[in-house]
Amino acid sequence: MNPKLEEAIAGLRCVNKPVKQIAKTLGVKKDAIEKIIKEWIMDTDPYINKLVGERKVNNIPDTNEMKLLVKMAPDDLLGDKRILDYIAKKRNDHHDRFMDCIRYKIKIMLENKK
Repeated sequence: MNPKLEEAIAGLRCVNKPVKQIAKTLGVKKDAIEKIIKEWIMDTDPYINKLVGERKVNNIPDTNEMKLLVKMAPDDLLGDKRILDYIAKKRNDHHDRFMDCIRYKIKIMLENKK
C-alpha cells in the first residue's frame, strides 16, 4: 500500500467526501480506493469489535460535530465517549465516511504499536 495515498484518502474521508469525489480529486480509480478502504475494514474489525463489543449507544454526534472530533489524535479519539458510541452504532456500515476515517486512524495506531 502507498502510505501517502492512504493518508490522502483518509484526509478526504475525514471531511466527509465520497469515494467518487476522492477518485476524481486524487486521479485514482474508484476501485483502487474501495480496495484500500476494504483493507482498513479487515485490518481494524477485530480491534473495533473488542473496543465497543456490547456497548450501549447513548448519543452519536452529528455530521458537523464528527468533522471536528475526527481531527483528534487516535488515542484521544478512542477515549471520547461520543466517538465510541458512533463506532458502536456505525461499525457495520462499511460505507460510512467517518468510520473510514476512524478506521484509518486505528490502523495507523495499531501499526505504530507493533
